[in-house]
Amino acid sequence: GVLKTVDGTPAQLAALETELRSLAKSMPATHEEIAAVAEAAGQLGVQRENVAAFTKTMIQLGETTNLSADLAATSLAQFMNIMGTSQSQVGRLGAALVALGNDGASTEADIMSMSMRIAAAGKQVGMSEADVMGFANALASVGVEAEVGGTAISMSFKQIDSAVRQGGASLDLIAKTSGKTSAEFVKAWKTDAASATADFVGGLGKMQSKGEDVNKVLDDLGMTGIRQSDSLLRLASATAEAGNSQDLLRESLKLGAEAYAENTALTDEYAKRAETAASQAK
Repeated sequence: GVLKTVDGTPAQLAALETELRSLAKSMPATHEEIAAVAEAAGQLGVQRENVAAFTKTMIQLGETTNLSADLAATSLAQFMNIMGTSQSQVGRLGAALVALGNDGASTEADIMSMSMRIAAAGKQVGMSEADVMGFANALASVGVEAEVGGTAISMSFKQIDSAVRQGGASLDLIAKTSGKTSAEFVKAWKTDAASATADFVGGLGKMQSKGEDVNKVLDDLGMTGIRQSDSLLRLASATAEAGNSQDLLRESLKLGAEAYAENTALTDEYAKRAETAASQAK
């Protein structure tokens, strides 16, 4: 199966087989299971030199999350294609996914499903992989379903971006809600769109806590769809400005970025699973 989907010279493919067999000696998965993930990696466009590392990460995710190794491979490969992520960074994606799944009221499968739906719009406005996963975790943690939340937050990104590009009353209202001048918000959006969006959501939360008419702000911005307004209001209700001890969205964005940079959460979690007697015996 691997030979069918991965290109290389006989010597290169023999070396890859050796790498894959070595994984079976150090991980609680059979060579057949590992090779099946490697075959899928080849089908998904993972380059030969990255297949072994990609496969190892997917097996680890299969052992430590509610994603199977095959589903993790498909989801992450497609996400990476949308975001333009280097294949060598797959371990960092796994680390961010596990850290967010461990911390929030969401599962890794929820986060990945939501991330897939946010990715294109997030990429368009300059967000990082960790930013997209952070938003996905926050939305999933307030009970928004992937199909709903993905569309809702993507529309919000596009509408804010359009307001920034065109200026006018919409930009002024977004900036005022965020506690900034229009010029400050434009600069913040172009520098860090994720943080700027969090400022806007936080501003909505502050209005909620003061009993002000949040729905009128959303109506004036054209954010009138029931799904879109519901998703934004749920996020707003989970901010520090709305009277909570923690700001869910900002904390989620921070955690995702830190876990992506540190690149340790998945290996640490996997090490705990691998140390069990059952894993060692397998």
